[in-house]
Amino acid sequence: MNTPNVFLAYAPRGVGLRCAVAYLASGRDAYGWFTGPRLDLVVASRYFLLEDFYSARPVRHEEVDAAELHSGWSLSEPRRHELADLQEKFAREWLCYRSDAWAASDFAAYAHAELAAGDVAVRFGRLARFSKLQPNWTFYSRGFAHGVLRHLARRWPLEYAMDLEETILSRVTGVPALENRAARR
Repeated sequence: MNTPNVFLAYAPRGVGLRCAVAYLASGRDAYGWFTGPRLDLVVASRYFLLEDFYSARPVRHEEVDAAELHSGWSLSEPRRHELADLQEKFAREWLCYRSDAWAASDFAAYAHAELAAGDVAVRFGRLARFSKLQPNWTFYSRGFAHGVLRHLARRWPLEYAMDLEETILSRVTGVPALENRAARR
């Protein structure tokens, strides 16, 4: 399997993990998996395909719930197996779930540090790799394409979409996100 491109966002004083994305690129396509809390704080977990993302053609977006990876969507069976492996390895390396007994030490570390942790969290030791310059701490792998994140965030059910657009706008305009929010009201 190729090395996946990854992005994680974490709110230390909010909901904890905001989103985690891992994807692979092959030819014109990007395909992967994301997870994070929805607006109702229930954790969403979905696989996606961005067909023709790396071409001049319109991008065809398709996604399925994690439980339906091997259902009737258009991704080929070999890529489905590749995605199952990607999700498993990425989650094992970066994430912990409150329901997993082995994750108790991670959640205890969050409590001791007085940092937010929801039902799914970043492995506590991995937080040291995050950029902490913004209210949302982030980690991007070297080859991560921000266009993939922008495309997903416009369509996914995660609560992180609203802040992401403000962050992108602040990078483009140089105006802090809070001022952008006030100006739009």
